[in-house]
Amino acid sequence: MTLLRLLQLADSAFPTGAYAFSDGLETLTTRGEVRTPGDLTAFLAGQLTHGWGAQDAPACALAWGADPATLADLDDLLDDLKLVPGPRAASTRVGANLRRAATHLWPDIVVTLPATRHHATTFALLGHALGTPRADTVTAFVSGWLLGRATSATRLMKLGGLDAQRCAAHCEGAAQACIHTALHATPDDLFTFTPHLDVAASEQPRLDARLFQT
Repeated sequence: MTLLRLLQLADSAFPTGAYAFSDGLETLTTRGEVRTPGDLTAFLAGQLTHGWGAQDAPACALAWGADPATLADLDDLLDDLKLVPGPRAASTRVGANLRRAATHLWPDIVVTLPATRHHATTFALLGHALGTPRADTVTAFVSGWLLGRATSATRLMKLGGLDAQRCAAHCEGAAQACIHTALHATPDDLFTFTPHLDVAASEQPRLDARLFQT
């Protein structure tokens, strides 16, 4: 039962609004920098290794079972690390929506939980509260991001659903490494080094036409 609850939380159909964000992918496809399945695979693997996966995945691992003070510190750390306003706001918006939706399903459990703001910390908090193991929680969190971004690509590129899923499958090694690193991380290990993507994300609001908010 706990695994079913976790899979429900990680499902792209769960009403968090995460589908509205591309993490800078829309800007890169608009510029023509991500055009092919190989380009998309490189983008996803790079994010797992140097971007989202080096920041949000370890934050999720550290937040699982953490006390309220640690959760607050992790939220503050994510505020500091997310330099671009759009992705920072997206993380807190999805986190709030995730908690709100979970409250409708499991009010007796969620109402007693301490405050969290970001998606990573909220997902971990809920995973722990619902009784799912730490490794499973982080795995589901990473999988949800990877498949969500692959699905976003089908709206931005000439790419079918099977091809997008193949790109995600080619990132299995990067995803496994991301999960392993996250499970052994300390707060000092959280980082990102994606300056090109940060610039792309900052330019997202100025695109002539947009499908996504980031």
